Amino acid sequence: MEEIINHFLTSWTPSTLPTSTSISSINPTNIPGLSATAESLRQEVATQTNSISLYFLSRNARAAAASYTILSDQQVLASATSLLNAAANTGGATPTLDVDLAQITQELFNSTLLLKKLEWEANLYAIHISVPFNLLFAILFSILLLVNFYLGLIRGKTRYFATCMLCGCGLEIAGYVARTIGHFHWSNTNIFLCQIICLTIAPAFVMAGVYYLLTQLIIIHGGGRRFSILRPSYISWIFICCDVISLFIQAAGGITAAVKLRLFENTQSGTYIMVGGIAFQVVSMTLYLALLFNFLYHIYFKSIGLKFSFGTLWHLLLNTKRGHKIRIDYNYDSHYDPSFQRIRQRPLFNYLPLAIIMASLFVYVRCIYRVIELSEGWRGYLITHEAYILTLDALMVFLSCVTFLPFHPVIVFGKDVHISIRESFGKVNMDLPPVAISEKEHSFSNDDQSSDTLQEKYMYGQSKSSDRVSSTPTLGNNGGQKYHNPYLSPTRFANYKSSSSKYV
Repeated sequence: MEEIINHFLTSWTPSTLPTSTSISSINPTNIPGLSATAESLRQEVATQTNSISLYFLSRNARAAAASYTILSDQQVLASATSLLNAAANTGGATPTLDVDLAQITQELFNSTLLLKKLEWEANLYAIHISVPFNLLFAILFSILLLVNFYLGLIRGKTRYFATCMLCGCGLEIAGYVARTIGHFHWSNTNIFLCQIICLTIAPAFVMAGVYYLLTQLIIIHGGGRRFSILRPSYISWIFICCDVISLFIQAAGGITAAVKLRLFENTQSGTYIMVGGIAFQVVSMTLYLALLFNFLYHIYFKSIGLKFSFGTLWHLLLNTKRGHKIRIDYNYDSHYDPSFQRIRQRPLFNYLPLAIIMASLFVYVRCIYRVIELSEGWRGYLITHEAYILTLDALMVFLSCVTFLPFHPVIVFGKDVHISIRESFGKVNMDLPPVAISEKEHSFSNDDQSSDTLQEKYMYGQSKSSDRVSSTPTLGNNGGQKYHNPYLSPTRFANYKSSSSKYV
């Protein structure tokens, strides 16, 4: 044991001194076990040649040496204290002790710091994990999971969106529960891997639900590729595949870093691979945001020939009074697919584009943070300061999910609506019979429009010509003047089939 102490303890001095510390104490009954451990280490060190095994043996030997020193000094101090107490009780002269109290104090102090250092090196997180905040996010995501379960699977029929959100919230719960447990078991590799894997994968499921909502918007407004660069059925698959590729790259980087770490080699290559995977996710999300804003440009500006303006876009997204007036003045709804007019007239529908933008930007910020965090390494500034993890990761994903509580598709579209994205012109299924389209809802801005003209507008297809002779005197000075109706386009209702005789 003395050889182990001389080799592993006396050669070590603390690089930094704490402002205060509590001197460690060890139960004397542990001496036999500690001696057996020391003898086992002595024998294994003599025969072991693997450098990795020798490293861990060295750590164990240093811990055993520090513990043995503390036990020895405790016994010396206990013996000296007993002699002093005995002399005081008998009234005899104070005995002279051959004990260097300064040296013993220094040995106890150094041994305590060494044990603390070895313990901290075993902390996989390199931080003191906050139990209250991690438990708080676990509870918040549990609430979101229950709400999404009710809205998506019990009240409505948005099973795909509900499944995505349930998977995302479930993984977030598992991640933050694991982090909470990791506070008490910070050297447990299984708990560490559980939290990092779950929190890395979870946002991909949340974004899968957001991709789905964009396809719904494209179908409801234009049916096919009229307002979008890509077909609605392609959008979800393309960007979900990008997220999956990103996760595989991150997994490959994580495996590489783990192997390098076990071989005590530089883990930088594995970390760079992980950074590349997250960077790929940032690039794919950037393309998605570009597609989203391109779609908004088409439905808000290009479709009606309106010049682009950030102010106008802002009013349309927020549905201000000015935005509402713009929609009426330019008769926006007349340029969209009439099959889904009932959905577009719902109170919260016009807020859905803003909700999608906000949710996407929240996850986008989180991904950018992850790139910067991992580029600093596993002991970098960001990853070792939990405030950044809680605000730029946990809070961002939470806000992305909570955005769809008031703007859940069951609330925005209606609980009896299911829109298929299998075809470029989506199909809408409703349990309730379709509501008749009233003449008031589709009347021209001219209040004198006759019922014959309304029939011309909705019964197109009986004649090959879109120019009909109007008998309405107010359309011109001559009763026989031709009237051209811009709504009577040969493809206007080509894909519109009425399923009820209530339609005109």
